[in-house]
Amino acid sequence: MTDTTTPTTTPATTLPAALARALTPEVPGPPVPPGPRVNPWHRAGAVPVAGDAVPERLRHLLDGLWRSPGYHRLPDGTATRIRQRPVPSAGATYPVHTHLVVGPAGLAEHGELGELGPGRYVFDHEHGQLLRRRSPDPPTAWEAAGPAALTMVLTVQPGRSVGRYRHRAWPLWIADVAYAVTALEFLLPERPAVSTGPAAWLRALLDVPRAAAADEWLGSGLAPEIPLAAVDLPPQWTVDAHRARALAARRSPALAEFAAAGHRPADPRAAEVARLSGQTWVRGAARVETWSVSTQAPAHELAESLWQAHRQAAALCYRGAASGRWRSRPVSGIPARNSRWITHALAMLPGNAAGEETDAP
Repeated sequence: MTDTTTPTTTPATTLPAALARALTPEVPGPPVPPGPRVNPWHRAGAVPVAGDAVPERLRHLLDGLWRSPGYHRLPDGTATRIRQRPVPSAGATYPVHTHLVVGPAGLAEHGELGELGPGRYVFDHEHGQLLRRRSPDPPTAWEAAGPAALTMVLTVQPGRSVGRYRHRAWPLWIADVAYAVTALEFLLPERPAVSTGPAAWLRALLDVPRAAAADEWLGSGLAPEIPLAAVDLPPQWTVDAHRARALAARRSPALAEFAAAGHRPADPRAAEVARLSGQTWVRGAARVETWSVSTQAPAHELAESLWQAHRQAAALCYRGAASGRWRSRPVSGIPARNSRWITHALAMLPGNAAGEETDAP
């Protein structure tokens, strides 16, 4: 078991009651309407960027994160309208949205990316289209702080997860963004600078109100979003084509595959995770990795543990996809037990090949 916390003598700062419910065994209520799969930014004045104006390597990066060829299917094999994506998401809710911020100085150091002028952009995940928002230029204070000229900001539309998981949704917001950030790092040979939120400076960077200010969002024809991570792209970067192909082909094994694999020697941790999560299919996993934290840890340590756990799990998942050695299915929504909270787990089945990349955590 990988523990992402360290001992502390600092008095615990407890989670607010509404967030602490995510750690309890309380069963979520019935689903509620989750809101649109993508925010209709055109209602707020966003306009499409001409296809030939989107630089090729930026297109490859966005496609590498969000475009896969197929659609999710129901257990009976019926195709849904939900497109499969390289980055996994709890319950295929896909709450993560992608924004780009080009600083006032422009992109002179980014070569052909200079075709995108200063301003704020948003990527339509459903249609693979980049739109330029009609909003004030990025704040000069942000430029003065010395960031990269091009920043990718990842947000979550909270209703997508709340609609399915209710009070257990907020850790899944972090989970989905962490998996997306790690996928971006996986695709780029040079490791970018990453900052995580939520934070007021992230909202200022996107010029958006708090998600709790629902009336302001709805008044613009949009669903609320929470900015959770900013990634400063270095001036020189390319997308690793092999890794992009591996992510595009990556699929979480179906639950039935774990049941069919029951004859294999199971990881001894599989039974514990299956019991705690209430997901019996985990028993068929050939390998299980878990990350946990003490429920008595201060709130900031709980949050940091969530980021670390999901980023480490995502890296393991993507390395397995690239090497062909392991196929992984994330396990979230596990209640706390005996003063420990398993924040995340990976249930794995053997892949079809033995690649060169190590999958060691």
